[in-house]
Amino acid sequence: MDAATQWPLLLGALTLASWIAGGLTAVFGNVEPGHRQKAVGYLIFGLNAASLVSAAAMVAILVIR
Repeated sequence: MDAATQWPLLLGALTLASWIAGGLTAVFGNVEPGHRQKAVGYLIFGLNAASLVSAAAMVAILVIR
């Protein structure tokens, strides 16, 4: 397997892990209102943004290749 194939696989795994972590954070993190809920919202946004960037990079590598 060459490096051009390994990068999309790595980015796909990172995308999936970020989406799973964001979902788990959304389910288990919004228990009590207050400052913690605001921090959880930022964490969910960050994880979803990271997964979106990772997915876009994966697609870009596959298209350019």
